[in-house]
Amino acid sequence: MKYTVLQTLVRYSVFLFLASWLAACVDEVQLPSRSVESRLVVEGLITNEKPPYTIKLTFTGAYNSLIYGQNEIPVNGALVSITEIGGNTVFLDQDPLTPANYWMRDTAFTGKPGKSYQLKIQLENGVTYVSEPEMLHPVAEIDRIYAEFQERPNDEFFEPDHYVILLDTKDPSTTGNYYRWSGYGYVPRLSTGEPIGMGVCCNWCWVPVYSSRSDVLSDVLVNGNSISRRPVMSSPIYYAGRHYIEVRQYSLTKSAYQFWLNFEEQRKRNGSLFDPLPASIEGNVHREDDASVLALGYFGASAVSIKRTVIPGDTLNAQRIAIKYSNVFIENGNCQLVYSQGQLTPPANW
Repeated sequence: MKYTVLQTLVRYSVFLFLASWLAACVDEVQLPSRSVESRLVVEGLITNEKPPYTIKLTFTGAYNSLIYGQNEIPVNGALVSITEIGGNTVFLDQDPLTPANYWMRDTAFTGKPGKSYQLKIQLENGVTYVSEPEMLHPVAEIDRIYAEFQERPNDEFFEPDHYVILLDTKDPSTTGNYYRWSGYGYVPRLSTGEPIGMGVCCNWCWVPVYSSRSDVLSDVLVNGNSISRRPVMSSPIYYAGRHYIEVRQYSLTKSAYQFWLNFEEQRKRNGSLFDPLPASIEGNVHREDDASVLALGYFGASAVSIKRTVIPGDTLNAQRIAIKYSNVFIENGNCQLVYSQGQLTPPANW
């Protein structure tokens, strides 16, 4: 069927009318930007290990959901101390190179199980924050850590195989024990390297990998029993070679346990429009003159049990890995430069 010019113009006019009418029926929604004032953020821990201990102090940067500003601003010139309740007080020194970090290096001051500790922060403007006294509870020893190979799913082309690092420990018969685990390690990586004479330099290095800091557990359901095959981290396999792994088991107070639960819940959020603002978890630090004004973050006290292991990696065939991965995980250039914190030698004294 052929349309005349007049019919075409009529149809076009009707289309424009309908489009204009539909547009007029849609109300524009103005979404308000969400913003918060800058707040103090405290991250730190005293343990039963020998010092140094570090406390990180920052202010949240100006933030709203439409304009992204600086995420964190170092706190300069604060007077920071840690007090053992009923005992000594030690002062911390600000790091001149990384000013957000304040260090406690007094080797005579070590956290002791059964003692409570309090952090005090006096800002340059005279405002003072203090933490609630935090009890340093003992922690069970790690019995062993071990690794199991896990192949990547067939459809995950850009993910490597990995080792799952597992832990065994024994919960004491007393109730009210809370745990947090963290782990880190060094894994081998390959790069194209850089030419040197007739050969290639620096195409092999070890890079650090880290676990989540918020893996926690209450003994409510396991009191007095063994905690077996607890996965604590994943060590990715980018190339054949040894993996150097360290796992740390921390004791927690009940309030610290709740803080890390909230932290993990926020970390797993999908980032939708209606999610809470980032870094919005209040902890145990508040203004000295007004306990309702809370800082973000947490000052903790933990006993620590540590285990290390070396995964030989000798069952992995380099040629097979190269065929399986192709060059997906190989970057161009000097290995220690193209991978964050890469080092040309494995960690010493492991």
